[in-house]
Amino acid sequence: MTAAAPTISVRVHGAAGEVTGSCYEVTTPHAHLLVDFGMFQGSMEQESRNLVAPDLDFKTLDAVLVTHAHVDHCGRLGMLPALGFHGPVLATEPTAELLPRVLISSATLQQTRIQENRAGTAPTSRVLAPAHLASSIPIRTEPPPVLFMHRDAEKVARSVRALPFMEWEPIAQGVEMRFLHASHVIGAASIELRVQRAGSVEPARVLFSGDIGPISNPLLAPHQWSDRAPDLLVMESTNGARRFAQVDQYQEFIAILKETRDKGQRLLAPVFALGRAQTMLQLFARASSEGILRGMPVYLDSAMASRACELYARHPALLEASVHRACMRGTNPLHFPELHTLMSRRESESVDRIKTACVILAGSGFCDAGPILRHVKLAIDQPDTRILFTGHQLDGLLGHGLLSGATRVEINGAALDVRAKIDRITGISGHGDSDDLLEWVKRMPGSVRTIALTHGSEEARGEFAAILRQQLPSDVRLPMVGDTLQVE
Repeated sequence: MTAAAPTISVRVHGAAGEVTGSCYEVTTPHAHLLVDFGMFQGSMEQESRNLVAPDLDFKTLDAVLVTHAHVDHCGRLGMLPALGFHGPVLATEPTAELLPRVLISSATLQQTRIQENRAGTAPTSRVLAPAHLASSIPIRTEPPPVLFMHRDAEKVARSVRALPFMEWEPIAQGVEMRFLHASHVIGAASIELRVQRAGSVEPARVLFSGDIGPISNPLLAPHQWSDRAPDLLVMESTNGARRFAQVDQYQEFIAILKETRDKGQRLLAPVFALGRAQTMLQLFARASSEGILRGMPVYLDSAMASRACELYARHPALLEASVHRACMRGTNPLHFPELHTLMSRRESESVDRIKTACVILAGSGFCDAGPILRHVKLAIDQPDTRILFTGHQLDGLLGHGLLSGATRVEINGAALDVRAKIDRITGISGHGDSDDLLEWVKRMPGSVRTIALTHGSEEARGEFAAILRQQLPSDVRLPMVGDTLQVE
């Protein structure tokens, strides 16, 4: 006798033993789905992987489900029309509002990078010294990849459909889904599937964690959990090897701000437009209310981050209780008198002439492109400059090199000594640490049958797998790209 076909299978197409490129193909007897379609980020080799579509028939997909609007989870959605998919893209309401901006901005950026490459003005950065940190990643000479054009981004934007949190929605024959709040960034969700299977009253359950925020998030509302443990949990492990020190990060932050203010320094902070920027702004707003800033200007140099901030104010129910109450009283938790938003290149360049104490929050968060790279180039060799890092940096990129002790760098062709003070505050992260991840699993009702760890380095998911195996009876697996997970 032959074994019965599995009720549901999940094939991993990215973010396996790495922290970018999330993409999972779900197959059931009557449905075909895709969960996330993210970009690979980092080196040129990683970027080139984005051009190779997963080995699946996109034309047969019933729907594409998106956990949140970070590009490592949604950045390749604009490729869908060319691949033959013209169905619905399902997301929470805040994510559905963000996706069109993210995709259209990405299409614009891809065209800009081509033009810069032709003109020889493409942004470049690498570590030159010390020798053991010197980047082995070559400077790009060939044209950067173009994944999709504006017309494709606009087609996908029109297909995005918003669904509420915690409500089951039929999305294909025999399949229902719902979003659970993940407390990572505004709109971020875990995705739970409920799949009918022949001969069983109880449907199979599969849960995709998406990115999991800290259990105690000072900005966002708490996580939501299912009423039953899933048969299969596909879980991120970004910080699986890290436990944040139990220190008061705010006091570290205040100490840096006071020194910046009192010494007339310039503080540069690379941020991501969605998540890190808003977390930092909440800290600055608190510092302003306590009289720490004393008029020292804080510049937000990211139009996308500014627009994302609006979402937080428009969705108070998704915010932490005290922040929610402040919003209901008409107080914007991310605004304060010293905040100035820069919405254009001209406005960004205007702050270069400021000689007094100031703070500049700018993208990209990896410190390898965007306005932050220009700010760093102009100030990294000045001893009255500070560069503050608060999150994960990809190995091989400029931010990682600076954190590791780089003494000389090359930015856009200019070799510069690092005289700026490099500051780091750990624990200010949209990702939970290993304790948070473990607590998130333990709060599920019942025992998870199988846990597949993805979206983490080999070290991170390996260490977290050991923790899970010690603490839980679950079958913990470490799939690689191309592997298939099954629920019988």
